[in-house]
This record gives sequence, structure tokens and C-alpha cells, in this order.
Amino acid sequence: MKARESQKFTWKLKEKNLKENAGILILYTLLTFILTYPVIFKISTSIPGGSDAFHWIRILWYAPVAIFNPGLTKLTHDYLIFHPYGIPASPFQSAFNQILTYLLSSVMALHQAYNILWLFSFIFGAYGTYLLTKYLSNDKLSSFIAGLVFAFSPYHCAHSLGHFGATSIEWIPFCALYLMKMFREGGIRNSFFAGIFFILVAMSDLQYMVFMGIFVLLLFLYEIYIVLRNEKQDYKEKLESIFYKYSLFGVISFLGLIPLTMENILTAISNDNFLKMDPFEAITYSTDLLSFFLPSVLHPIFGDFTKDIYSNFSGNTSENTTFIGYTVILLSLFAIGRLKENKYVKFWSISALFFSLLSLGPLLHINGSTSFTVFQTTIPLPHLALYYLVPFMDNCRTTGRFFVIASLSFAVLTGYGISELLKSNKNNKKIIAVVISSLIIFEYLAIPFPMSVVNQPSFYKEISQDEDNYALLEIPATLKYVASVNTIYYQTIHKKPVVGNVAARYPSNARDFELNTPVVRELTYLQPLTVDILNPDINQVGTSILNYYNISYIVLHTNYMNDKEVDLAEKLIQKALHTERKTYEKDSLIVYRVKKEPVKPFMILKDNWYNREEWDGVPTRWISNNATLMICSNEKVNKTLSFRILSYQNPKNIEIYVEDDCFEKTIPTDFTDIKIPLTLEKGENIIRFSTQEESFSPAQISDDSQDTRKLSFAIQNLTIS
Repeated sequence: MKARESQKFTWKLKEKNLKENAGILILYTLLTFILTYPVIFKISTSIPGGSDAFHWIRILWYAPVAIFNPGLTKLTHDYLIFHPYGIPASPFQSAFNQILTYLLSSVMALHQAYNILWLFSFIFGAYGTYLLTKYLSNDKLSSFIAGLVFAFSPYHCAHSLGHFGATSIEWIPFCALYLMKMFREGGIRNSFFAGIFFILVAMSDLQYMVFMGIFVLLLFLYEIYIVLRNEKQDYKEKLESIFYKYSLFGVISFLGLIPLTMENILTAISNDNFLKMDPFEAITYSTDLLSFFLPSVLHPIFGDFTKDIYSNFSGNTSENTTFIGYTVILLSLFAIGRLKENKYVKFWSISALFFSLLSLGPLLHINGSTSFTVFQTTIPLPHLALYYLVPFMDNCRTTGRFFVIASLSFAVLTGYGISELLKSNKNNKKIIAVVISSLIIFEYLAIPFPMSVVNQPSFYKEISQDEDNYALLEIPATLKYVASVNTIYYQTIHKKPVVGNVAARYPSNARDFELNTPVVRELTYLQPLTVDILNPDINQVGTSILNYYNISYIVLHTNYMNDKEVDLAEKLIQKALHTERKTYEKDSLIVYRVKKEPVKPFMILKDNWYNREEWDGVPTRWISNNATLMICSNEKVNKTLSFRILSYQNPKNIEIYVEDDCFEKTIPTDFTDIKIPLTLEKGENIIRFSTQEESFSPAQISDDSQDTRKLSFAIQNLTIS
């Protein structure tokens, strides 16, 4: 009888908890709809923010396409942009969102799936923080407000304008919850779930994985510190327990992370680590000290007053928005003062300070300046040490995003502060809670939230029905970033490869095709036909070049071009190519279809050519120890390759390889004419220029020169006849 009563009581308790949590989720959902107005009302036609948001929709779309269409592109090499060679791809930039997008897109439009996951980050970011703070403070009201602090922080709202990975904060508080349970209770279960949620953090954003890893290390060191300062404890047993639970957490996390990060790790340790950014970008995208105290530019009242100050900061507004909120600062300080002996409050205080400092980057910024006084003094910060000590930190350029962990820490401290405040005012708890919530919401307000309409031009719908695989040359996709992030979204409609465009990170040679290919170069960069060391008759070979690379359409996006640019592009197309023109005025598109013709022989500069120079009006290019030239032919034919060449600084021996044949000659320091007989095979013929001798830079020869290029030969007038 007692057992039945106990089971009945347990069931009622579970039912009560379920109802309570469902009620909390409903409240957070309603508040999300209100505080992100008008997103929910435009969920079928628009997306929040814009620009990078369209780029992220394409990222979420790409992985399933690569998995289920291996003949079209690869998971680790994206052949759908930078046609024809593509670029290495990071396959799982946000695996959790990629999986859910794929599942949701079977029943709704891609942008609608994006909107649902976007809203999900607010609802569950708040709910996870509620559970974490409730576990620590055992106060529901204060925990509910803590959820609002984290989910609707200006940091989160600013990144929600387009940085979808950074928007996906929802699993961070869940991971922190089980890490705190590990800290307080130990146990295999808590280590296991902490590891699972750590994997989910990584599956949302790989940069957050790094930040959360540093948070784990901070907690690990703090727990050891707590043990060592307690003189009454058995150090050995306690330390063994700590190492065991963190080791278990580490093993679980490691097993889940390897499939997500292996491609990035291999790239990061390779000689061609294109993920590694210029170190100065870590300074550019750091938080400015003033931004902790400046309301967001999204604020409907304060935004107009703060935007001029934000314009002084380096980087961009999204990366610079780290407003803590004055109510949150006061409540956090109150909690720290009131609970100064509480070891958990101490930890969250350290975390808030530490991650705020890290977000400031390698050097202190104040109102956009990094050097102070007449001596131009710079102030180094903790991130500088982390940059050298933490693996792969040199791949993380957006240092301001460290603030996401500080934001959670301030939310927890706010929960503690409100809890203490309510204990002193038991008769007015609800009124105080409403007032505090209102103050925080007012400081964090970001409505109406900026939206962008999702367009689906009819031309792209037309060619999406075409099962043939061919490429598009879109103008000005590469040249103008705003155009590129929008046109790359259109790929989710037409599903065809595109020349160039943009990616977050790509190898240095990714744009060689655009820069070195006649007609493609001029159209991509909207410039008149350029006389280069190759000077083909564009009227003869322009269409052949596009046909050879299977480029079937040239698309002018006139809403991103001025009249002069449109006129230049159209005159070039009409002069150099055989095309058919069609206008889509409603979508601001002019489309040229490239006619299919037999391919005539043409030349393309391939790898390792320095930029074109003018020497007495003659186009010239330098090469270093090796460079390649490609000659395309539609048949096997005998030709002669002619060019002028000189050697830099001293005579050098050059080797010119045509398939297995090698032509050798010593090149003097004055121009000499070279003629080489060729037998061109049908298709691509690679000609390789090489030398085994040492090359020099002008900076090595003269102290007055800043030119660090390694130079061997200068070449002019490359022709085939």
C-alpha cells in the first residue's frame, strides 16, 4: 500500500514538473514571438536580418546535396561555387541545424525551416538557462528572468541578423547545466550528458565548441583549486574523482567531435591552412570596451544615439554588440557582494570577467583606438596568450564572440541576484520580478527586428527544371559582397554550379580561374577587355572558352549594378560572345544564353603567375620557380608556342615541360624570343615552366624595395600559331 502511494506521489510530481516545464516553454515561446516582432508574422515570406543569412541558408542546404549527389559535388570539396575547380569545404559547420533543415525542408520551404530554427535558438536558449539557474539557485522566478537575459541579449540579437552559427546558442546552457552537476554531484550520468550537450554545442557552431572547451578547462582548474584550498580533505581521493569525471566527459566529447572536425583539423595542420586568418583580424573583430555599456543599434529608442559611437569601432556592428545591460550589471554585482562566500557564485563571477576580457581580443580597444597617450601605447590582454597556447585559436578571427559565455555567466549571476532580492521582499515577489523583467527587456529591446524578403526569380525556377548540369556566370556576384550572398542563395533554387562567388574562407588560388581566364575575368570584375601576355582574339575564342567550361548562362543582376556597369557588361557580351538575350524585368535580371559551338583552341594562365604589369606599354608577368599554362584544343594538332622571356638578376636555366617532353634553355637577363613546337592533344594540355635555380626578391637585392616576391622570369607575348 505504501509502495503504491509512493509511486502515485512520484507520478504526480513528474506530472507537475512536466506541466511546469511545458508552461515555461510556452511563456518563452510567446515572449520570443513578441520580442522578435515581426518575424513570426512574416515567417513564410521573409527571413530575419539578411546578407549573411542568405549565405547561411545555402550552407544548411549544401551538405545533403553533397551526400545524395556525389556526381555533382563532394562533402569535403564544393564544386558548386568557384566553378570549374571548386574549393575545399568544411562539411559540418552547423551539423545540428543542417540535419534539422534537411528534415524540415521536406515539408516546408528552405527559408521557413531557417526561420523555425532561428526562433528555436531563442526559446531553448532561454529554457536551458532557466534550468541551469533553477538548479543553482532553486528559485523559479529569478531563473525565468535569467533565461530572458541570455536568450534576448543584444549579443544574440545582433548575431541573429545573419551569423546563424553564432545565433545557435541554445545548447550552451544545457552543457553548462550538466557541467555544474558534474561539479556538485559527480556521477557517470552527469559526465555523459555534459559530453552529449558539448557535442550539440559543436554541432551548432564549431567556434562555440572552442569557447565551451575553454569554459570546461576553467571549471576543471577551479574545482582543483577548491579541493586544494580545503585543508581537511583527502586530496588524492578528491583529485582522482575530478580527473575521472572529466576524463569520461572528454572521451565522450572526443568520440562525437572527430567526425565533425576531422576535415578542419587536417586543413589546420596542413601546409595550406587557408582557415588561418591574418592575426590582425583578431584585433579588428574584437569587442570595444565601450560596447559593454552601449545599448544596441537595434534598440528602437537608444539605437539612433549609439550608432554614431558604434561607427567608431573596428569590425562590424554584429561583432561589436556586447551590451551587458545596466540592470544586469547591478544585479550581478549585488549577487557577488551578497553571496561572496558561495563558491558557485565565485565561479560564475570569474567566468563573466574572464570571457569578457577574452572578447576584448589581443589589445584593448576604447572607442575604436588601440593605442593611447602621446607614446601610442598598446595594452595587451589575456587573448594574446591564448592565441599562442590554445590549438587552432589562430583560426578563430571573431574574438568578440567569446562574450557568449560571459553573457551566460551574467545571466546566472542575475538569477542569483534576483533570488537574493526576492528573499528580502517575500510579499512583493511578483511585482519586483515584473519590474526587473520589464527593465531588462526595455534595455535589450530590438524591435521591430530587421527582415529581408525572400525572392525566387522565375528564371531560376525555369532552369531548376532542366536536368542538364551546366554553370552560370553571375554578375556582379564576386565583385560585390551583398550581391554574392544573395545570388548564392538562388543556387538553392536552380542547383547549378556558379563561377566564383564567395565563401567565408578559401585557398589563395581559388580565384585564379576568374583572374586569369579571358572574358570571364572582364565580366567578373566589370572591366574592359584587358590586353595581357595572352592576347587572343576574343571574337574567335570567347564563346569557345565559355563552352569549354560548360558555362551556359551569363546573368546580370541589374539591381546591384549601376547603368555604367550594365552598359559595359552588355557591350562586352555582345562584342565578344555569341548569345541570346532575355530580360526578366520583375526580377531585375538580364540573362544571356551562350550558344553551343565547336571549341576552338585557346590558352589560359593557370597557376603561380604574378599580377599583370605594363613595361613600356607591353603586358608582362613574372613567375617564380614554376608556373603553368593550359592550352585547350578540340582536336590533336601541331602548333608552335612563342613568347619573350628574361631572367631576373642573373641568367638561369629554364625547363619547359610539355607532357613528357622537356625543352631546356639558359635565359639571359635581357629579353629573348623562344619558339617551341607542340603537339596538342584533344582537351587540356598543361605547359609547365620550371627552374631549379634560386629565385630572388627585389627586397633582397635592394634595401629601398618593399617587394618580397620571389622572381625568376618575366614573360611577354605568349601566342600559339
